[in-house]
Parts: sequence; C-alpha cells; structure tokens
Amino acid sequence: MSQVHLHREASLEMAPMAVIAGVTAPARWLRRRRVAAAVLLAGFVALVGATAAWPLTEAPLWTVLTAGTVLVSSLALALFVPRACAGWRHDLGCAPCAIAGLALAVAGPWLAIETAHDGPRAALGLVLSGAALARRLTEPPVCERP
Repeated sequence: MSQVHLHREASLEMAPMAVIAGVTAPARWLRRRRVAAAVLLAGFVALVGATAAWPLTEAPLWTVLTAGTVLVSSLALALFVPRACAGWRHDLGCAPCAIAGLALAVAGPWLAIETAHDGPRAALGLVLSGAALARRLTEPPVCERP
C-alpha cells in the first residue's frame, strides 16, 4: 500500500468521530444549562463566602480546591436542567443513577464548606464533584431493564 492510500484511509476513519463529537458536545451544553451553571456557581461562591469566610490569602490551597469544587459541582448540577419542551424525565435519567450524581454534586461543596480551611478535605470535595460530573456525562438517559 502506498503512503497516499494509508493517509486517505486514516482520514476517512477519523471523520465520523469528529462529526459525532461536534454534534454531541453542543447538544449537551445548551444555553439554558450554561446559564444555570453560571447561576449555580455564583450561588455556591456566595454560600462559601458567607459560611466559611473565604480567606484567599490565609488558606490558598483550600481556596483553589474549593473554587474547583464549586465550579465542577455547578457544571454537574446544570446537567439536570432539561432541554426546552423535553420534560424532566429525559434529562433526569435513571432515578438511582441520577440521585447518586445529585448527591455527589451537593456533597462536594458541602464538604469544602463544612471543613473550611482544611486542604485535604477540600481535595476530597473536588474528587466528589468530579465524580458527579463524570457520572452525569456518562450515565445513560434511561435505566437498562434486566
């Protein structure tokens, strides 16, 4: 096989992936979900500031980890916002899976607030928030029947 033939086959194999990625990514992050993520982020920042007196210079590690936690949690929670005219059931997903993702998304910031200024606990909060976002991005929209 010639180099040109191999290059053409490789580009044909990669084309469907790019099309699939280009179609699914914008569909997941609709404008209403981006707005919800921004509102949730502002709410989390205000909540942390009011309850834990967010010390930017006294606890820099906790500050960075908590900022990451509230950002990731707001993204995970924004994925629960339904599409226009789609209803709640489709975007909520499978009830046990959705509840686990919701609990993780709320537990991350709660842990960072509850153990204010403690870096390792804030790191655990970031891990919980990351797990919530990963669940919401990968879980199926409906439960599989056994």
